Amino acid sequence: MKRLNAAFGMILLMLSCFWLSPAAQADNGPIPIAGLWHVNYTSDFTGPGPQSYQQWHGDGLEWESPNFTTGQCLGTFIPTGPRSVRLFHVGWLPGGGPNGSVRFVLTEPDTVVSPDGNSFEGRYDQKFFDAAGNLVLEDKGKVHATRLTVH
Repeated sequence: MKRLNAAFGMILLMLSCFWLSPAAQADNGPIPIAGLWHVNYTSDFTGPGPQSYQQWHGDGLEWESPNFTTGQCLGTFIPTGPRSVRLFHVGWLPGGGPNGSVRFVLTEPDTVVSPDGNSFEGRYDQKFFDAAGNLVLEDKGKVHATRLTVH
């Protein structure tokens, strides 16, 4: 009987660990970051940086319209907890394309939405690569955003 109780207890422990995991929690409702945001980037090296508008979609797609170019950049994200996501984002610098120009990869490993859902913050790491794929510059810093809503 003790072995049966121990086995049953172990099964309950494993199920509770899964239930509390980010993957299980991510399926428990809408993604809090979905919506339109005004974003500010602050570099660890140069201080306040670019601003942008970001649109996060519930299907894991993210679009961004930065103030330093007329182009758009795209990203994909996954929930990592009840109010947090991990972003992978790519784009070309102005005049960009694969014909010898610089591309960038921006990652945000742990972006967290505030409890009231009206802001988010986290850290970013942005890497710039030449056409041959060589790293030419890296910038790291903080990201802070405010939700934009219909009035």
